[in-house]
Amino acid sequence: MEPAESTAPTAEMALNARVIDFTSKVNGRAYRLFVSIPTRRPTPPEGHAVLYLIDGNLHFGIAVDTARIQACWPDVIDPVVVGIGYPTDSVSTALDLRMIDLTTPISEERLKKGFIAKMPRPSEGFGGMDHYFRVIEEEVKPRVEALVAINRQDQVLMGHSLGGLTTLHALFRHTASFQQFVAISPSIWYNDRAVLANEAGFSDRVRSGQVKARALITVGALESTFRFVPGLPAGEQDFRDMTEECRMVPNTVELGARLAALASPGFHVETVVHEGDDHNMVPPAGIARGVRFAFRR
Repeated sequence: MEPAESTAPTAEMALNARVIDFTSKVNGRAYRLFVSIPTRRPTPPEGHAVLYLIDGNLHFGIAVDTARIQACWPDVIDPVVVGIGYPTDSVSTALDLRMIDLTTPISEERLKKGFIAKMPRPSEGFGGMDHYFRVIEEEVKPRVEALVAINRQDQVLMGHSLGGLTTLHALFRHTASFQQFVAISPSIWYNDRAVLANEAGFSDRVRSGQVKARALITVGALESTFRFVPGLPAGEQDFRDMTEECRMVPNTVELGARLAALASPGFHVETVVHEGDDHNMVPPAGIARGVRFAFRR
């Protein structure tokens, strides 16, 4: 592994995070890691718990400051927070770059149907999620572990929207890579809910006692309420179609109920609907609930 280049400030808050840039040998893409290391308490003998946050460019600051504030209480542990992002300061660029990493393959025929046909095509396309999981395991985690002592038995994956979809894929298909999963407003709708094709096999593993994991799935209560936003390249009917096709609240609540009904020692699922929040408003609430869910002991 090539040596990590990082800044090394002494403060633990998001503004003073360490930054590590690298080019992946898995998929050739450039990544930026934002790493905040807690300093309030001594490093535990087993190493720090760690939160791996998808969309680090977008949500790292909220996650770090939320974690540090909550850890002021003695029953909440103080984790290392790692934002997985891209070497850009542009929100729109980060939103474009994430599309290939946070999606599974989708056919050209499907891309011409429904509201997704009205969305701008991302510059690098779709379908790179399997490589993204390899990047995390083979390139992100080793760089973090070279920087700070990590407890490999206390790792959390968190993501919003397509990041939430990616978190569900990790829960279903890469369960052993993390111990806890926080999926905020997961885009279950993507590619005709293809993520759910993995649910039956996962459920069988849970029932047979093979799965030890905790998961929190959250959604904003207003995400299934029609709201037209003028000025975007879509009309009012497109927004209605999107609301109906995505089924954000029903998809999330129904999946959460099915998973919670799986009775098995060591497996626990909670579902939270954030009142008054829509898809764009919900990340702070979901992150705050996720931090408390994952790190309160």
